[in-house]
Amino acid sequence: MKRTNLKVGLISLLLGVLLGGMISFGGYKLIISPRNARQAEQQKQRYEAMLSSQRAEDQRLINQNAQKNHKGNDLNQSVLSENPDDKADKLLDTVARARYIGTVLAVKDGKVILNQGLGDAIHEQNVANGPNTQYQIGSIQKSLTAVLIMRLVQQGKLKLSDHIGKFYPQIKTGNQVTIRNMLDMRSGLMLNTTQTKVLSDDAIVKFAINHLNYSKVGTASYSPVNYVILAGVVEKLTKQLYSQQIQDIFVRPLKLIHTGFMPGLLKERDRALGYSGPMTAPYQLIVSWNPVMWNRELGTGNLYATAGDLFLLQQAMVQGKIISSSSMATLRHTDDGRYSGGVYNYKSFFVTHGVIGGHEATVVMRHDGQTAVVLMGNHFSNQVQAKALAQKLYQMIAS
Repeated sequence: MKRTNLKVGLISLLLGVLLGGMISFGGYKLIISPRNARQAEQQKQRYEAMLSSQRAEDQRLINQNAQKNHKGNDLNQSVLSENPDDKADKLLDTVARARYIGTVLAVKDGKVILNQGLGDAIHEQNVANGPNTQYQIGSIQKSLTAVLIMRLVQQGKLKLSDHIGKFYPQIKTGNQVTIRNMLDMRSGLMLNTTQTKVLSDDAIVKFAINHLNYSKVGTASYSPVNYVILAGVVEKLTKQLYSQQIQDIFVRPLKLIHTGFMPGLLKERDRALGYSGPMTAPYQLIVSWNPVMWNRELGTGNLYATAGDLFLLQQAMVQGKIISSSSMATLRHTDDGRYSGGVYNYKSFFVTHGVIGGHEATVVMRHDGQTAVVLMGNHFSNQVQAKALAQKLYQMIAS
């Protein structure tokens, strides 16, 4: 009897231990493990966001030091050509009559003929705009992201015909949408909400994918989310942060010492604030900036530069310094003003344009990079059509 009770007691003990273990394991898998996974993901996001921010700050400090030893040139000092054939006076008068506030840079056949500031960078402190004033470039950044993508194509790591579902199978139309569709804003993908907190690069892309609306693939529809996701593709294939790629491929090789990532502009001596208000009172309102505004613009609009640096960036891309000329021709395959590869491409020139935080930037450039107009402003108003103004100035020097 005692042996029987002992056996029953041992069996009960073993069953209790086994059941307790199963319950503990189940609790770990259902509660603790997911919690740890979430914590790990949150830590990863914080680390990546901190790393990206730190690298941007490091680049700003490198630029700051380089500026101390930099010899001036026509891209970072005031220029107003006296040669009547250059029409510099007429160009400046046209900009002034439009009541434009910002910096205007004009280059004709490789020669800077105009580089002047108009209005104030910081009105409250009587700081005027000039050749060295720094502005956000907004959506012009898409042209850089497009070139990073084409560089991967050139290296054989990617095809323009690849479907985005190869990299992000969560995208419902991923087996229909190609990399080319996304570069040309013909993917049918659109965001249905706005990111409201600072995230890591990976989390920004995940957020975008989780908040997509879908329309017909192949129909032209401008949607920045295409380039957010393409920035994710760049990171997947290079195993580097997008910001590191921009610094390694563009900023450092081209010695762009007035270019950086937001929020670095806030610490720059030559920064311009963004303003909004009627033309009769253009400095009426300072446009507020918050960290989420530029964090969510991964691959699509979180860089700043001077007009001179922006010119050098665009020139380098069309002169074969980043990718080959044939690759560029493949990337920007339209010639009727349709959007392709981050720009509006025409037969002899291209236009790229961006607006963010009261800043507006426009570049019109001949395909050889030798003739161009760059407008960078810090007062956004529907009464001043900067894109049309830049094209008008370009036609004045190109004709």
